[in-house]
Amino acid sequence: MKLPKFLKPGDTIGLVAPSFGANTEPYHTRLKSAINYLHEEGFKTKVFGDIFGYYMGASESKEKRAKAFMDAYTDKDVNAIFSVSGGEMMFEILPLIDFEELKKHEPKFFIGYSDNTNLTFLLPTLIDVVSVYAPCLTTFGMKPLDPFLVQIMGLLKGKKITQHASKFYEPIDTPEREPLAPYSLIEKTKWINLFGEENLTLKGRVIGGCLEVLVSLVGTPYDNVKNFIKKYKDDNIIWFLEVAEFNLFGYKKALWQLKEAGWFNNTKAILFGRSAGTKTFIDMNLYDVTKDILKDLNIPVIMDMDIGHVSPVHAIFTGAKIEVENTPRNSFVKFNLT
Repeated sequence: MKLPKFLKPGDTIGLVAPSFGANTEPYHTRLKSAINYLHEEGFKTKVFGDIFGYYMGASESKEKRAKAFMDAYTDKDVNAIFSVSGGEMMFEILPLIDFEELKKHEPKFFIGYSDNTNLTFLLPTLIDVVSVYAPCLTTFGMKPLDPFLVQIMGLLKGKKITQHASKFYEPIDTPEREPLAPYSLIEKTKWINLFGEENLTLKGRVIGGCLEVLVSLVGTPYDNVKNFIKKYKDDNIIWFLEVAEFNLFGYKKALWQLKEAGWFNNTKAILFGRSAGTKTFIDMNLYDVTKDILKDLNIPVIMDMDIGHVSPVHAIFTGAKIEVENTPRNSFVKFNLT
């Protein structure tokens, strides 16, 4: 697994919009502020494609979006790539991405989450390059910058940071705030060991992303999961998963599909971020549904972690080696990034 170089002052960060663009408020204002933040941190930026644009549900045509990413990745002056936004339409660019060509170039971090799973997942599983599942660039426009976001920038700079569980998180139904306002963190965080273990300490190589995107990749030409888990099975495969919009029924079907497709073969543990959409339905809740699908794997499962669409969240270095602990005394994730 190839680890890209960490950022240092003076480096150039490529900005791309491979899915949606920052074409409406509050994203337009947030993105401008976030770009200023990168400049204040001592980085240069280089824009590829129309990051503020809109065309047919995305920032621009699939051809232009694919070209923007390819141009950013193959540009020798670009040291890392930030996606500015999530969205729905990133799958369209995959047939236009030349993954074989990417292998010929210096590896670089691609940073984003949600729909960006289309690349944060495929870069490690197809070309053995670590990517970063973390908030898109627009989030870094808030003032003051949340400590979790400061921490993520520290990790991208190569600082050895242990990411501890948050104390509080932002409720899912929080009203839309002003464009640059900070999070409203009022709900108490608790990571849950699903099968009742008092203490869990896990070590392995982590892959995963947004469940809605992952299930759409099953059986496509971009599904290299079985080869990946076979190659790295001795490292202990740990999955991380999080839900953006699936209700409880969609979530259960998607988990079942990944399991039946063999994606969880040789898996040693699964980590779930807090869910944005899977509300309890009559006598069905998220935890019981998860147990029902995964109990026969006989592996540890941790729920409600700081991953995904419910802020604040950690950076997950997808493809890298991870250590996770969840005990009554301590809850954290840290990465071996050497």
